[in-house]
Amino acid sequence: MINSLINSLKAQLTALNNDTKLNKSHYRYATLEVPLKQEIPLSAVEINHSFFISQPDSDLTIVGLGSLVHLETLGKNRFRSIKTEFSNITKLWYQSGETDIDSPFAFLGFAFDENDPMDKQWSCFPNTLLTIPIVLIKKQHSNQILHVNIELHESSYDSFFNSVEDYLLTLCKPSKKADNIALDTSTDGAIQESWKSLAENAITQIQSGLYKKLVTSRQYSLQTLTPVSISRLIQNLISHYPCCTIFSYFNSGTTIVSASPEKLVTLKHPDIQSNALGGTIVRSKQKKDKTADLASQPASASLPFFLKQACNQTISELSEGEKLLKEHQFISQTIYQNLDPLCHSLKMPVSPFLIKLHNLYHLETLVQGKLMAEYDLFDVINALHPTPAVAGLPTQQAKNWLLENENYHRGWYTGAFGWLDGHNNGDLSVMLRCALIQTDENSQQTKLNLFAGAGIVAGSIAEAEWQETELKMRTILEML
Repeated sequence: MINSLINSLKAQLTALNNDTKLNKSHYRYATLEVPLKQEIPLSAVEINHSFFISQPDSDLTIVGLGSLVHLETLGKNRFRSIKTEFSNITKLWYQSGETDIDSPFAFLGFAFDENDPMDKQWSCFPNTLLTIPIVLIKKQHSNQILHVNIELHESSYDSFFNSVEDYLLTLCKPSKKADNIALDTSTDGAIQESWKSLAENAITQIQSGLYKKLVTSRQYSLQTLTPVSISRLIQNLISHYPCCTIFSYFNSGTTIVSASPEKLVTLKHPDIQSNALGGTIVRSKQKKDKTADLASQPASASLPFFLKQACNQTISELSEGEKLLKEHQFISQTIYQNLDPLCHSLKMPVSPFLIKLHNLYHLETLVQGKLMAEYDLFDVINALHPTPAVAGLPTQQAKNWLLENENYHRGWYTGAFGWLDGHNNGDLSVMLRCALIQTDENSQQTKLNLFAGAGIVAGSIAEAEWQETELKMRTILEML
């Protein structure tokens, strides 16, 4: 099968070269496309600059291998800078008008803080990254299409197609089997007390009136004596978190994996959507199945009663209902206000919905509208990031407080990841429920760094917020 794919790609390239020479084309890059009659198994692989995105509820999977174009940036103008570079590359891309491909198709990921030095465990990742892969495979429903991005020149293409063949062979190899990983998940008491002290500091700041919300986060490091199977982890996340976006990126021996329930933005110009997510509710293990049909109902003004029915909450937990709703409204109203100047029209429901995950619920509000023609995806990212869901409110002041008081660099955690194309379309999710995984090739030991945060508002209790971070980290831990 792979030989026939390579031959088809070579034939397309020959025809394309003849066309560009005949028309004295200025194009520097092109995309070759082959519909796949026989499916290629799509999973996360350990190839530098390899991406994996799955949205199980939409039956969409995207895999990118290698890097044809690799852009990095940081600083306060990082989105403007990478937008300019990507725009210049788009102008050099061959457009035949004969296919439906939105080319060039790129992966985008960026850190929470534009000035994050990306040191220590983050040293394999830049602050802000845009990559156009060499090999891209998209699968939705039963349709699978192979895209190969190539730089046009007159020298031999033999080594390029050898690389493409190697990528496809690697993807077709059976994934490595791995037993369940035994993990010591106990937490040092001193670490717990230190973080609770941070949370109590945040509560004091809120009570003083300086902030309405602060999203304090932490990282948790542990090691295993055996390698972690990334592909198995990904498959477990897909099975248990179908309404999330599952993402992985591998580079230089380090993989970041995320199962995010929160979309920063989905843009199919001019249609735009952002889902405000905030407010966490523990699911009752005893009655998960009985509440499944209630999970998508609106959380109305009678929120405590609704939570009691849908989430099987105790009386003490019901008292948190109004606090959860208030926390959520901070997020949804801010997203609406930030998108409003960019849109012709914008709408948002009065009440949030509950979305159901494997071990918890979240309150969610969809903000939808029509983007003005003069704005693009990067303008939207710049307007939305960071949201109050990952920083707090007032957003910039809250972010500054977190940078001064959290004792680690967040890196890509609470940044965002996703894709964009050359036609101003894109889909980005907030980097939540994520783990950084590093395996030592010599010892086969694996180091994991997990990340979680909790939104602190008036009435928050430090111990309860600590337990929320524990619950969120279980998203990855249970899937191992």
